[in-house]
Amino acid sequence: MKKRHRRRTILLVLLSVVLIFAGSGASYAYYLWKKAENVTNHAQSKLARGNKSALRTFKVDPVKDNFSILFMGIDKRKNEPSRSDAMVLATFNHSTSKVEMVSIPRDSKVQIIDPTHTRDYGVTKITHAHAYGDANDGHGADYTIATVENLFQVPVDYYVQVDFAAFVKIINALGGVDVNVPVKLVTSNSKDKKGKDAIVLEPGRQTLDGEQALALVRNRKSPGSGGDFGRGLRQMDVIKALVHKSAQLSSITKYSNVIDSLDGNFETNLTFGQLLSLRQFASSLSGINTMQLKGTDDMSTGVYYFDLDQSYLQQVKTDLKSQLGITAPSAEGSSTGTSEVTGASVPAGNQ
Repeated sequence: MKKRHRRRTILLVLLSVVLIFAGSGASYAYYLWKKAENVTNHAQSKLARGNKSALRTFKVDPVKDNFSILFMGIDKRKNEPSRSDAMVLATFNHSTSKVEMVSIPRDSKVQIIDPTHTRDYGVTKITHAHAYGDANDGHGADYTIATVENLFQVPVDYYVQVDFAAFVKIINALGGVDVNVPVKLVTSNSKDKKGKDAIVLEPGRQTLDGEQALALVRNRKSPGSGGDFGRGLRQMDVIKALVHKSAQLSSITKYSNVIDSLDGNFETNLTFGQLLSLRQFASSLSGINTMQLKGTDDMSTGVYYFDLDQSYLQQVKTDLKSQLGITAPSAEGSSTGTSEVTGASVPAGNQ
């Protein structure tokens, strides 16, 4: 089984992008504002489907409509198609001011959807969707979005895709983060080198640079680390520390370097104005509900898969539709944030 320690780490990068852009507006000097705008414009990428999901009857406005964002963490390798090592579908409801997020394990066994309807890739790991699309004229995001829409039967309105390399750069740009290291941790570095190149963290509260923070959120095998559960707790600690550090007045002068670290490392179909509009949602946020798809480990074919619990998957589908205000197929949406699934077709055999 291949190592999977990178996929959750990338989620930190995804959250960082939104927090930095959504929370920046009031604090930025004009030149920083323009710099952020230029980086976002550079990150713009149009999906082949156009400006709305086929599961929508109208183009969603995130300022007033309920909407969804698929966050993807990409581990780029030279001369290889990129796989999506982390995927989180976030849904935003204006009426309740709540965010619902569902994490999708990269090895989830699903039907891969080709949005061009020309190939049937069959059932395999969801992470392969991006690789198939990337190999097909660089349409990795299109394939992943189509596959996620088919999995949950809800529209994916927007996406934010971040390169794994951005995590270390963001932490370093902010001057490190203050966290508590619960036990001694020995972790390979960002280039997967061990031995004398490994990162060694001693227990105690301390300021970690990018490489050290990466080691903290990756480790799950050191004695006393708590495995996946302990790693998850440490990841939340780093997220909180990152939010706290970003909000400090002293960090404003470092935003320029943070923006530079993002340049070329993320991609989105959200405009700069739409990213800033998320500040309005954040100011009235009443709660965030997080879900993790359930399932069982499957090695029956000699290849590891995560076999999804279909009963729980159905529950998640229902929750997501409720969150987006989806009530019935083929109905007209409205400016109140309620929009309906129209039942987009998928290739034969992909139902």
